[in-house]
Amino acid sequence: MPPNFDLQQFSGSLLAAISVVALTGMALWISLIIWAYRDMRARSRDIILQILAATVVAILNIPGLLVYMILRPRETLSEHYERTLEEEALLREIEDRQVCPGCTHEILDTWRICPYCHTRLKKQCANCEQLLDLPWSICPYCESPQAEPLGHNRRISPQDNQSETMA
Repeated sequence: MPPNFDLQQFSGSLLAAISVVALTGMALWISLIIWAYRDMRARSRDIILQILAATVVAILNIPGLLVYMILRPRETLSEHYERTLEEEALLREIEDRQVCPGCTHEILDTWRICPYCHTRLKKQCANCEQLLDLPWSICPYCESPQAEPLGHNRRISPQDNQSETMA
């Protein structure tokens, strides 16, 4: 004898299962819309684009999400800001680096002469003995006038260097 099959109980269980699946699908759909809106808000300040992204996902569902993923901006606003800061830091580091005008080797600010190519980098104040840039005609430390150099970036021969140290 076949078991009793209650069609009404089966249809109630089927209706409950369909309802659970439908509610889960609806929750997924709403969460995709919210996610697309928030993601676009993190990538753009334009409110129209934010609403458009959410609308495309709301109307087209999964295909709309794929379209949004293809067309959305590559980086978020915070990633763009961090990249900009990194670029500025690198540029500042490059600008702060001092190089010899004669051979482009890296030099220190306290050097009077380049140890690689012997190009004169700084001169010493006759009054206070502070290091000065070659074109300066007056010392910013003691206000004493400076003699004009013969050649700003001329190379110093070993004989010139010995005569300077003796003077």
